[in-house]
Amino acid sequence: VRSRRGGMPMKKQAEAYPVASPKRARTGDAASARGKKVLISDPIEQVCIDILTKAGVQVDCKSKLSPAELKKIIGEYDGLIVRSGTNVTADIIEAASKMTVIGRAGTGVDNIDCNAATKRGIIVMNTPGGNTISAAEHTCALIASLARNVAQGDGSMKQGKWDRKQYMGIELSGKTLGVLGLGRVGREVVTRMQAFGMSAIGYDPFFPPEASQKLDIEPVSAAECIRRADVLTIHVPLLEDTRDMINKASIATMKPGARIVNCARGGIINEPDLLAALESGQLAGAALDVFESEPPAEHEWALIKHPKLIATPHLGASTVEAQGKVAEEIAHALVAAFAELPVAGVVNAPDLTLSQKPELKPWTSLATSLGALLAQVNKGQLKSLKVELTGAVLEKAGSLCAAGALVGMFGQSGARDETGEAINLISAPAFAAEREIQVTSASDVRPGAVYASLLKLTIHTTEGSHTIAGTVFGPHQLRVVEFDGHTVEFVPSGYLLLYLSIDKPGVLHRVCGLMKDANINIMSAAVSSGDAHKNVVNLLSVDQKIDKATLEKAASLPDVSEAHCIHLGCP
Repeated sequence: VRSRRGGMPMKKQAEAYPVASPKRARTGDAASARGKKVLISDPIEQVCIDILTKAGVQVDCKSKLSPAELKKIIGEYDGLIVRSGTNVTADIIEAASKMTVIGRAGTGVDNIDCNAATKRGIIVMNTPGGNTISAAEHTCALIASLARNVAQGDGSMKQGKWDRKQYMGIELSGKTLGVLGLGRVGREVVTRMQAFGMSAIGYDPFFPPEASQKLDIEPVSAAECIRRADVLTIHVPLLEDTRDMINKASIATMKPGARIVNCARGGIINEPDLLAALESGQLAGAALDVFESEPPAEHEWALIKHPKLIATPHLGASTVEAQGKVAEEIAHALVAAFAELPVAGVVNAPDLTLSQKPELKPWTSLATSLGALLAQVNKGQLKSLKVELTGAVLEKAGSLCAAGALVGMFGQSGARDETGEAINLISAPAFAAEREIQVTSASDVRPGAVYASLLKLTIHTTEGSHTIAGTVFGPHQLRVVEFDGHTVEFVPSGYLLLYLSIDKPGVLHRVCGLMKDANINIMSAAVSSGDAHKNVVNLLSVDQKIDKATLEKAASLPDVSEAHCIHLGCP
């Protein structure tokens, strides 16, 4: 949010969560950082060591250890701090018999096997906000350098030349900045470049249009963002659907003479296609801080040495302030984790904390399933989520169930945080808050009229609203009991055909005949109560995914108004 139009954005703090170590829970020991032993296996600022030492932690700094050397000594330590240089593999984690926490001084945790850590009851933390400003400022520096040929002019001067005419630049004022990804860094870049007089357009499938407009960013599709930008800056994670996102075809749609900046991840831009566009003159220039291979492979140097390209060796977070911030943040986080105090930046704590509350596990699973179902019925951008809970067992589970529902909804759309990690119970609330998605919860400890405990979700999106409610009959017995005001009971698992129809004889027969023609087996069926207009909700549990053509035929049947193929993981 902003304090005023055009002002600097007010920072939203990452939500902190209490983290209980399963290992300590089994021993019953008092939680404390004093006496713990931590290994720092990559170079780090002294402030990190000082904070840990002051808290009574014994710190060993041993950089450039081989995997065999690290595995040999890791069993001595309660905690591990790494940057990007150490790969914490499942093999290393298996040998970490005393380990309770691993801290990454930085954002990405792709060098840590988080799944292996979770299985061993080890907390994994990062410092996602520590380098935001530095990364944004570096992006802005590259944009300005591209516009005025700063790097090229400097290189020419150092060769004893005075080529003023050769390095004619452009003004940024009045130009269009296209931003792919409106996370923390993307938004900080927009704020700074707006001060240069640039207008901003942005693409982020999880950032509501209303939130974009509050920041004076015109929300557009990815294709339109690429097509209209005078300067295109990239701030999306590297995923399967963003790899080679900027390629020959997309570059061909760009304005002749446009410029591209990438300080996010290598691989998002197809480097051979970028080189061809620079050589042909389709693009006036590009600036890269990240590459497919780091250090660059032999074949990448032709692009790096091109006169229209500015290249820096992954300097986005390389500032004194950023390195100091992440070092300080991860030290404080480890001390807090040892003491089982609330910490921010935990990437795998949901599974650990829930292991302490087995009675809530099925409710979290139910919330995730309900959220995933709603996301598949309504494809609009989420604007708000309301969670209502009934029953004593759910008295304090509002935030937990809300996070579970968000995980289900974001998971269906393939959302990732800025590190490329899937959204989880810890990151979901912050991810929603950054996108100005309103999340509320209310609970009533009194048992309901029909069910002792009930979880109800209501969502509002850019395409309408839906409600869904469910309950738990046992640890593995989840049920949906209401959809959009209709009473209907079914198991939220596997492939489901959800369709709306008029309550008339023959409708179910026609739908079942269509499934038979498509060689799809029906395992169970449920029909809701009807409303005043005889509208009903129908659910068929089927043995396979329903193809698009069959789904369209189902929706076009007489007295059928809507049809959706839902897929939910087994609870």
